[in-house]
Amino acid sequence: MHNAAFKHFDISATYELFDIPESEFDKFFDEYVFNGKLNGFNVTVPYKIKAFEKIRSSKRVFCFPEGVEKFLCSINTVKVEPDNLYGDNTDLHGFLISLTEETSFILNEKKIFISGAGGAGGPISIFMAGDKDIGMVNVYDPDPDKLEFLRVLFEGTSISGKINLIESKEDVPAKLRECDLFVNASGLGTKIGDLMPINPNMLKNGAVVYDLVYARETELVTRARARGLTAVNGLGMLVNQGALAFEIWTGKPYEEIRKVMHRAAEEKLKGAA
Repeated sequence: MHNAAFKHFDISATYELFDIPESEFDKFFDEYVFNGKLNGFNVTVPYKIKAFEKIRSSKRVFCFPEGVEKFLCSINTVKVEPDNLYGDNTDLHGFLISLTEETSFILNEKKIFISGAGGAGGPISIFMAGDKDIGMVNVYDPDPDKLEFLRVLFEGTSISGKINLIESKEDVPAKLRECDLFVNASGLGTKIGDLMPINPNMLKNGAVVYDLVYARETELVTRARARGLTAVNGLGMLVNQGALAFEIWTGKPYEEIRKVMHRAAEEKLKGAA
């Protein structure tokens, strides 16, 4: 969808995949990022947090959008400029735009449950807890290290009272029954045959389900809809975050980018079905 946007705006550039093993992570930054061989790039799992830490620890100036740095524990978008790097996490805004447009969910005093505290779930949970209108954000991940990473980030901050880290799987059902919005950021459902992150029958009537998996309608979304719940997959977030990143790199208008990308993404997914 990025290359479709480059073509649409007649920009002489390409969007390419760099599949980097962890052993070559530092080498990639030295050879491509710090030497200016890339004008910009996205970062995806499992490197969103590691890339954030790598650039922050470098000698390069690393800029963030005003008011956002405190919510970032990972990045997905970097613009490479001659004297500095500009970093952002367009997943955050892409998610909120999609959530609002596709489900009409209103944050006011609502309780949220996020399954998965990694590269997408972690920043989303902190970002949402920072919203003054949010009631409570519950986060569960079977990996205690991911939960501890979040704890260190928000401990002592103004959002510490709005995030509840769930360490025991036994405590999950009670919190699910209370939540107004369930977000699957665990990656479960990406592959056919994956277990569902939760049983949607555990959710209360009127709850909204947002599954970050975008390539297809997952069993979680299907079964939640069968229960009469509002449920969407992550295609909207994918397109929105991509369009926002493209806007950062090129300065082109977001809404026009989004239309081009959405059309390209739908065509690609139809072809893969």
